[in-house]
Amino acid sequence: FCSYICVLKMSKSLTFLFLLQLTILRFVASALANSNDTQNNRDLHPAATRSKLQVRDEASQIKTVALDEPATGNAASAVAASRSKSRTVESTRSKMKSNNVRWAIHGIATELFHNVILRTLSQLRTRFFASKQKRLEMQNSQRFRHPPKHEIAVVTGATGGIGSKMAHDLAFRGYDVVIAARDAFRGKALVEEIEGMLKVTPVEERNNKSSEDGDFPTISFVQYHADVPRSALDVASSLKGLDSPLTVLINNAGIMGKSRQLTMKVNLIGPALLTFALLPLMVKPARGARPTVINVGSSAHLRATESFTLEESHENGRSWMNSLPDTADDDLSTYAQSKLALMQFSTLLRCWLAKGDPPIQIFDAHPGLVWTPLLRNHIGDKAVATLTKTGLANLMYKSSLEGAHAIVSALDSAPAKSEEQIYFVNGRPGGYAASESISIDASVQLWAHVIAPEVEGIVELPKGWGLDTEGR
Repeated sequence: FCSYICVLKMSKSLTFLFLLQLTILRFVASALANSNDTQNNRDLHPAATRSKLQVRDEASQIKTVALDEPATGNAASAVAASRSKSRTVESTRSKMKSNNVRWAIHGIATELFHNVILRTLSQLRTRFFASKQKRLEMQNSQRFRHPPKHEIAVVTGATGGIGSKMAHDLAFRGYDVVIAARDAFRGKALVEEIEGMLKVTPVEERNNKSSEDGDFPTISFVQYHADVPRSALDVASSLKGLDSPLTVLINNAGIMGKSRQLTMKVNLIGPALLTFALLPLMVKPARGARPTVINVGSSAHLRATESFTLEESHENGRSWMNSLPDTADDDLSTYAQSKLALMQFSTLLRCWLAKGDPPIQIFDAHPGLVWTPLLRNHIGDKAVATLTKTGLANLMYKSSLEGAHAIVSALDSAPAKSEEQIYFVNGRPGGYAASESISIDASVQLWAHVIAPEVEGIVELPKGWGLDTEGR
């Protein structure tokens, strides 16, 4: 009878949570239809947001030219160009609507289902049905650390949010952690914090070591500005004097809601430069594990129709990056583009890196919906206060610690084929990724028009870079 009552209460709670999720999803879909889609269209294709009156005026002008001009060839070309442009605009608008639905279903809805339903079920199962020994093992997993691996792991943007928790996690796994971030004060404070925790945490008993042996991972800080090209070279230079090999790079640094140009520089060009700068230092460790690069992504990439548009490039002889406006990315359309572009860069790394020794594993990883400072700063104090007060923040979002585990767990996966996309979502491989993220043609165009002009001449490209999978 008690078991029946317990199950009944759980079913009522789950029903409430399911209805809550549907309500939230409906609100998100409505907001996308009324706001984000329109704003995205305005930013990517300014002509798409012209008023009907402006379009009508332009059509009249074309007709006037056609009547007044004896040679009708130019007028006909203008009409054809106008019609072609209209068809392109309509096609882009339709694709954006489709991508917003894709993001709402495979992004927001899936992540809410994981956080609200699956996570709640897991917590209930652990609380009521797990054996005492199992619960004890789970508690003790946070009380022990692994012995030092004598391997280096670099984490960017590690002074806050999931970045700082990833630094903790890697240190407890035995890695020598290099915290690469812009804030020196917070970075050095984090170093001291992790070192202090390691000293009071015993090594796992199965390793037959104790905390008295004084053998601890090394934690260090190096200043890194993702928007400053030569900062990547400074990070590489600081690592060359270390004894341990570099085996892990996690490109976590990112911004959201800032300048469109700055967003692309920090979220795409910064990781590309740092990856190229550190690749020569990534060597195969003695234990045989493969060096790994993890690019931290977001389900927001599902919103983007493409990582860049050729219409925006080479205005007045400027590069595509410098042609981006300095206006704020309020609708996060550029953020979505930058995350798609980062995944396409991962595709290039998998396809174009020389198949030498050691082979490098390239993973994309999305932590899920996480209650990070980045998110809180964007949605504003009022929304943060409401979500916190009602308890929805804890229900709908993961903690930074959970988000960090979801990224770092990619290191536990089995080795993958060099050209196979492995996209981790919520700590599991096989997440839903946009087809554009693995498009070779789109990735090559991204390299030619966006990345190459920003990195060539600053870092040395890997041997064989630019050769396709058939060696051409």
